[in-house]
Amino acid sequence: MSLLNWIFDIYQHGQIDEARGEARKLRSEMESLRAGSNLRTPGVEQAIGELALAIRTLRRVLTEGGICTDEQFQAKLREVDLEDGTLDGRSPLG
Repeated sequence: MSLLNWIFDIYQHGQIDEARGEARKLRSEMESLRAGSNLRTPGVEQAIGELALAIRTLRRVLTEGGICTDEQFQAKLREVDLEDGTLDGRSPLG
């Protein structure tokens, strides 16, 4: 093996090791995202807070304005929740 081939081989092994390390890091980040640990960013927290405020406001307007009772609101909430086939307190995002 010539010196040039040997140097190139060392360089390639370094690149492979670097790529493996980057792949491990990305796998770890993906696992964290799947677990939901990195989803609570300031932007997401703000959006969740704004949505919660809007929903609370809407519920109060409806119930205090006599448009529906709290029981009717809860019943409709359960009905809408079941539209995706699962009573889980969530709505599909898509």
